[in-house]
Amino acid sequence: MGTEFRDDQYQISYPDGVENHWWHLARNRLLEQKIKQLSKQDASVLDVGCGRGITVKYLRSKGIDCIGVEPGEAKPLKIIERYLWVGKKAEELSEIERNRYSLLLLLDVVEHIANPELFLKDLVVLFPNLTHVIITVPACPELWSNYDEFYGHHRRYTITMVERLCQQLDWHLVWSFYFFQLLYLPARIIIKTSQKRAVDMKAPQGIGKWIHLLLSYAVTVGNYSRFLGFSGTSIIACFSLSTIINSKKLG
Repeated sequence: MGTEFRDDQYQISYPDGVENHWWHLARNRLLEQKIKQLSKQDASVLDVGCGRGITVKYLRSKGIDCIGVEPGEAKPLKIIERYLWVGKKAEELSEIERNRYSLLLLLDVVEHIANPELFLKDLVVLFPNLTHVIITVPACPELWSNYDEFYGHHRRYTITMVERLCQQLDWHLVWSFYFFQLLYLPARIIIKTSQKRAVDMKAPQGIGKWIHLLLSYAVTVGNYSRFLGFSGTSIIACFSLSTIINSKKLG
């Protein structure tokens, strides 16, 4: 399951302080909301391909029991080291550890996989008490750019593609929708004018942290435009493994 970044990709994607970037703040806020709607407060969550632990740190600060596993040699954020398995793949966790989790997060991971159906099937077998999987993926093939090529993406998704993946897995799609709608038009303009996207993420400093916080709330509010059917630059989807669970019971 080769999903790890190269060293240079870690350095430019996860500089110190990047957890204060509006993009991460907005996505983490959305994840917190959906996880709390989905599960009990004491549910155990595993973030597969967690990077430096940005989402793990955020969710734990909100009372969600979240642990991260990262196959690459990422440098964990401060204070979060003991909640991350770095340099280890999910299948390398002990059986006792894997039995803990009822929810898996795969956040901007699946697009790096050539055969996501096989990857996800193999992954969930490792977690006997799993009930749900939440993924986020880059959206809209028309937004394909140098950014996708640099980070080794195989595809950008549509809602239909997510639904088809769910059918291939024989899972149940609980919900799926676009988010980051406010970014779609700027991204589309960049593509139309043949400009290149920046591939690095700058960590905000000083007053910039407050500006990014305000931006994150603006983007969060913009996410509600999904009810109008607008596309966004990302998709979030939740799968239920109810068919697998029921077949285990019958077996």
